[in-house]
Amino acid sequence: MAAGKYKESYSSRFPNCKYQVFLSFRGEDTRKNFTDHLYTTLVQAGIHTFRDDNEIRRGENIDFELQKAIQQSKISIIVFSKNYACSRWCLDELVMIMERRRTTSSIVFPVFYDVLPSEVRNQTGSFAAAFVEQEKRFKEEMERVNGWRIALKEVADLAGMVLGDGYEAQFVQSIVENVSKNLDPKIFHVPLHFIGRDALVQYINSWLQDGSHGAAIALLYGIGGVGKTAIAKSVFNQNYYKFEGKSFLSNFRSKDIVCLQRQLLFDILNKTVEINDPDEGILKIKDALCCRRTLIVLDDVDKRDQFNKIIVMQNWLCKGSKIIVTTRNKGLFSGNDIEWVRCKIEPLYDEKSLELFSWNAFGQADPVDGFVEDSWRIVHHCNGLPLALGVIGSSLSGKGREIWESALQQMEVILNFEVQKVLRISYDFLDGDYPKNLFLDIACFFNGMDVDDAVRILDGLDKGARFGIDNLIDRCLVEINSDQRLWMHQLVRDMGREIARQESPKCQRIWHHGDAFTFLKGTTDAEKLRGLTIDMHALMEYHYAEVVCTDSMVCRKRRRLNFFQQWLSDFFDGRKLQTGQTSLFPILSTDAFRKMPDVKFLQLNYTNFHGSFEHFPKNLIWLCWHGLSSRSIPNHVCLEKLVVLDLSRSCLVDAWKGKPFLPKLKILDLRHSRDLIRTPDFSGLLALEKLILEDCIRLVQIHESISDLQRLLILNLRNCTSLMELPEEMSRLNSLQELVLDGCSNLNSLNMELEHHQGRKLLQSDGIVASTSFISSLPFKLFFPSRFSARKMLRFTSFSLPCFLERLDLSGTTMRFLPESIKDLGLLRHLYLRNCKMLQALPELPSHLDSLDVSFCYSLQRLANSNRWTEGDGCDHLVEFQDPIKQELIQKFDSHMFRIMETVCAQIQTSRFQILFAHGSFDVVVYVFDEEKKLRWFHEDKWLIENEFVENFSFKISSPPPAHRICGFNLFISCVTSAYRGFSYVYIEIRNNTSGRSFLCQAFVFPIRYKRDVREIQSLLHRKLGGNDPTFDNGDDVSISVRPHGPIQVRTIGIRWLHEEEGKDDDIQSKDEVINAHNSSDDDDDDDAAHVAKVEIPSHLLRNYYCGFRTDCGWWCFRRNSV
Repeated sequence: MAAGKYKESYSSRFPNCKYQVFLSFRGEDTRKNFTDHLYTTLVQAGIHTFRDDNEIRRGENIDFELQKAIQQSKISIIVFSKNYACSRWCLDELVMIMERRRTTSSIVFPVFYDVLPSEVRNQTGSFAAAFVEQEKRFKEEMERVNGWRIALKEVADLAGMVLGDGYEAQFVQSIVENVSKNLDPKIFHVPLHFIGRDALVQYINSWLQDGSHGAAIALLYGIGGVGKTAIAKSVFNQNYYKFEGKSFLSNFRSKDIVCLQRQLLFDILNKTVEINDPDEGILKIKDALCCRRTLIVLDDVDKRDQFNKIIVMQNWLCKGSKIIVTTRNKGLFSGNDIEWVRCKIEPLYDEKSLELFSWNAFGQADPVDGFVEDSWRIVHHCNGLPLALGVIGSSLSGKGREIWESALQQMEVILNFEVQKVLRISYDFLDGDYPKNLFLDIACFFNGMDVDDAVRILDGLDKGARFGIDNLIDRCLVEINSDQRLWMHQLVRDMGREIARQESPKCQRIWHHGDAFTFLKGTTDAEKLRGLTIDMHALMEYHYAEVVCTDSMVCRKRRRLNFFQQWLSDFFDGRKLQTGQTSLFPILSTDAFRKMPDVKFLQLNYTNFHGSFEHFPKNLIWLCWHGLSSRSIPNHVCLEKLVVLDLSRSCLVDAWKGKPFLPKLKILDLRHSRDLIRTPDFSGLLALEKLILEDCIRLVQIHESISDLQRLLILNLRNCTSLMELPEEMSRLNSLQELVLDGCSNLNSLNMELEHHQGRKLLQSDGIVASTSFISSLPFKLFFPSRFSARKMLRFTSFSLPCFLERLDLSGTTMRFLPESIKDLGLLRHLYLRNCKMLQALPELPSHLDSLDVSFCYSLQRLANSNRWTEGDGCDHLVEFQDPIKQELIQKFDSHMFRIMETVCAQIQTSRFQILFAHGSFDVVVYVFDEEKKLRWFHEDKWLIENEFVENFSFKISSPPPAHRICGFNLFISCVTSAYRGFSYVYIEIRNNTSGRSFLCQAFVFPIRYKRDVREIQSLLHRKLGGNDPTFDNGDDVSISVRPHGPIQVRTIGIRWLHEEEGKDDDIQSKDEVINAHNSSDDDDDDDAAHVAKVEIPSHLLRNYYCGFRTDCGWWCFRRNSV
């Protein structure tokens, strides 16, 4: 959210509040007695109170000052006395107060001092006499007098306090107590610049307002510092007053449970309740919650048993009660004993991160000139974490260039103390040494590694790594990304590395390349060293990177270069250096290995040693040595405990001289070792599961002992261009699941028979001539990549495909047709035909196919039975599409939507659009490249439009045409996007506040990357109401809430209601002119619910757009590629 737009604490109810109480009274009656006593007591209670004779300075315009004071007060106390109505001043104040109550839901508290409520309500007694005089005085302004009467009646109907025959002192004390309760001191501070969380707060607000029997507990989880507590506070501040009881329990994990129980009961019951032990507290909480709607926030809960000390059973809660739990433990509620919703709090997008940082650093939404690049560096380092952005931004506010430069230099090494303190809580609360060591190992060595490879390595040290990683995932310390790699938020990783750095006296983990170089060069021993990583490429690129920037930046870079040259000289003492084209690689002594006899993880990328390797560590589990300069693995290197050996980009010619013995080795990675001629003898590597020889362009021989690798799962020979044949012994690789032969251009034949095994998954091949019997018996998923030519393969229709195929990739081939037998592949899930430029038609495909890619199949004209997600970018000649769809899909489109589609075709020349339809629904999504090309979807008189979008707006439904029932709606949404980040959508809730029911829908924006910037995305959603959908009628109070998902912002929203008879007489093209639906039900098919409909897409709809058809079974979509 933009700074200044968000209003903290009472902001949603009391904008710009300066006073807590405004006192309205008749001075002549009560100024020096009752009102003075009340004012004094309020002030003594710490309540900031406005009274006109104290606050208004002489000479000022009293009308303006009083109006301003009313607007800036949270509560108005109106003291009614006998002569109150004699003052037109008091009556005008009353009208102002009641008007503000109607518009802001502020609190009005009437006090009846020496009059009764009925006298005020009906203007009897002294009020009747007063109004006789007022009507005479303002006989020309009777509308004003009537306004006074209405305000008096309205305020008298409110719950107030009557003195009657009571004691004045006790009466005053009761007023102050009631005011204090309504002010409620438990209003929480939310950062002024609360940015990027509007949609999420609105979503939670909608859930809170849902009074159904649905989930009563919401779990907000995420890493430390991501803003969970701030979001919970914001939601609590905006909603607490709607509940009969409320409580916000902060810092849950660090407080005594009995104290928390007492606090909860005090908040709900407004009195102190004595509790002696947790069990007694549980019973008293049950009694307190069962009979009142409550809102409870439990902030920073770490374990389920903590939660159970507050809420044991969900059915304790009164209907409509809600509990919000913030936690770093995603798995807090892992069972099925309670119903709950889970909401992950993600880091901010880059644009919002920059805005938040700028407000804290510069006091404005954008960086000031000269600091833009540095600001982006900090934003990227913080990676969307609001805590870090705020802390670092505030610390740099008002500082000069030298301070910024110093901060930037230290930022990547030393994590800000305040940020680290918050992040470290998650680490400190890990149970035991094993999960802590696992976290530190991943942070220092394995972040970004394939999760299966990391598990193999870590299991080599202590079993149970996968379980431990899952625990770290639940704690929001680690994630597994879409590529199945371990991923940490950058600041979480930095926190782990800083913990490791602070352990330097123990010297367990050395992850910093500079520290590692110093250690290897120095004389300090580290007998307990667990792991070390050094990459000379990374170290030297840091000092020698070429920078194109200002002269001052060049000067700073030169100073850095001079420093590093001196640093090299100090360490190398004139010793020989290996010189490359752009880098210098120091040669270190193998004596360094004496200092780390028990190291388990060692990464020595592009690091060279001289001397004997007899002291090389013997307990290594993981050795990564990219760029090894030796022609073979050095003698005296004992690797018997090694699990993963990565020697990528090495100078190896023969990996080993003689037969290696590595009984525990599971992964051998020699990729890009371009001098490698032959593989080692594998007979001593019997545990090997993964062998990677990719891009070993001189490899000519695979040792026949490969047949001994009965555990081998993956063999990657991609781009081994010198390899001419595979050993026949490979036929005995019974566990092989993946064989990659892509790019083996000289591998002319596969002269072996592979036995049938169901576990095998993938053959990737290129330019290979294979026998029919070989292909039909292959126990793999089959993959022919882009360079595979039909000239080099047998006629495709002449052989049968293996029936157990799960994935088939024929992208880039020159085939024209697929064999009809493909429909019999019952296990096939994914079929890739991308860039098959000569493919003309597809036959019937397997019914269980999940995905089909026919992108850029320029000749494709016909697609049959496409009941799956289909990508068809660039299918220019596709004119026929068949699919089992319900016949009503075509017949029940209303004329208005066909007119919309024709409007799109007529107006769009350079933009693209999607058309998505299913089950009486129809969406059009237009991508606007030029501002002047925007579509004019609607006429203003027929649409309710909110141009200044505030994520939620309300309205009443006006009268529909006579006897016309609302049967649906068209919803227009205009969005802007700041980045291409794939699939996005807008979540929309249309709520009938009168009936309490909601209609939920989504506007989809599919992942499309264009050569031109998209200025705006316009979506029109057509929805029909029926079945269990809520109804909407004349006079209903309706609100629309919108929550964007992805890097999109909603600019405009509008709705138009559709009535049963609307559009029948519209002068438009017939449906058949737009889409021709042919019922193919001539066959004897008893299933009337689903027929095969043939949709012929006319050429004018194929001009320049992306189109998608959603059916009962899936989606069909295609788009042109001309923009």
